[in-house]
Amino acid sequence: MDAAQRSIDPVLERPRMGAYRWMLYIACGVLMALEGYDAYVVANLAAVIAKGLAIPIPAMAFVFTAQAAGMALGFYTIPMLADRIGRRGLIIAGSALFGVLTLASTVAVDLQQFAIVRFLAFASLGGTMPNIVALVAEFMPTVRRGRLLTWLFIAHGLGASIAGLIGPTLVAYHSWQAAFWAGGGLLLAFVPFLYLYLPESCRFLIVRDPCDPRIGRILRRIDNTFEYAPGARFVTAEASTTGIPLAGLFREGRALMTLMLWLAMGAALCVTATLSAWLPSYLHVLGGLDTSTATRMSAMSAFGAIAGPVLLTAMMKRMGMARSLMLTLFIAFIVMSLTGIVRERPQLGWVFGGAFGLLVISAQAGLNSLVASSYPSSIRSTAIGWAGGIGRVTSMIGPGLGGAMLAAGWGSWRIYPAVASPLLLAAIAMMVFHTLRSDGIPDARD
Repeated sequence: MDAAQRSIDPVLERPRMGAYRWMLYIACGVLMALEGYDAYVVANLAAVIAKGLAIPIPAMAFVFTAQAAGMALGFYTIPMLADRIGRRGLIIAGSALFGVLTLASTVAVDLQQFAIVRFLAFASLGGTMPNIVALVAEFMPTVRRGRLLTWLFIAHGLGASIAGLIGPTLVAYHSWQAAFWAGGGLLLAFVPFLYLYLPESCRFLIVRDPCDPRIGRILRRIDNTFEYAPGARFVTAEASTTGIPLAGLFREGRALMTLMLWLAMGAALCVTATLSAWLPSYLHVLGGLDTSTATRMSAMSAFGAIAGPVLLTAMMKRMGMARSLMLTLFIAFIVMSLTGIVRERPQLGWVFGGAFGLLVISAQAGLNSLVASSYPSSIRSTAIGWAGGIGRVTSMIGPGLGGAMLAAGWGSWRIYPAVASPLLLAAIAMMVFHTLRSDGIPDARD
């Protein structure tokens, strides 16, 4: 290699993270948690919000569908822009907009206004999340990437569960609007930190301009012994693609892999969105529990979401990511189908609430990690965005059907198996994905 050329790989692939990368990872984890809180505060307080807006609980399905549509729009459009202009600016702008729109949700006076604001909020969220994941993936060493990305998505789930834990308390002391003020305010307070300290991806900068001096400065922060000459040209061994980022998802043998990932993401996100939206209401209406208890039982998913990645990453080391996800999704299908038992044994609601986090949320996080680990930097945001976008399209169907089944008077033993059934499809997709894996696709046994 020419003296004026420096590879970024020895620095970024070093297993030891160092203070700078840990700071970046924790900051992105906090951001994901804050956005998770704001994203799911509606689901956790659906019954209370419906009462405040003077509408029946099943009518909240319109809001859940609007949120999913907004997120799908964000997933499909903004990540492709990020693969052209960068991650950092879009993360900061999207987070600020999401915070503002979360606060704006509190001034809605009817169902239509509330749904419109949540649609816009989730459009900004849909554009932000894939870029956070892509940025983290491009800074983390390959040997640790799978585990760290899984925990990053769990941070999002933990934020959602925190909304369920503290939301009822804020409602009791003030109003449902207080839960939105807390989430939106904290997110906006975090934006200045992002502006000051969030870096651009070195791997993206190389694709755009390999002589960009910011690359050297960022690498020096990661490793203070890193030396480079002024005007150095930075290189990486990572494969790159040219042309339209979306087309790259189907080139070089990726077509079938991409389709299986989309199928798994779509099926799993449908269930995740439906249970996130309706589990508290299902436990209340179908299980005969009061709203506060039902909400707190659903929030047990936070504890399951903490234990889930530990078990999932241990399985990945032995079985690989695809087979681990296949098994987890199959077990999740069986367990969530049996949630109707809560009607006869109410105390089991705590167990099934935890199982939602342990199995469903953890598997969803693992699928997102698998997507982020399966594509090069030049199309990574697009890959994450479109896989998530496919999921958001199907997740528009899930909450709508979930509300329709509840409004139609379906019982526990019809609703829960119907809601859980896409998990079986996701498990089958992972089985096919495993057989399609080629040598060029990362094994992700990390």
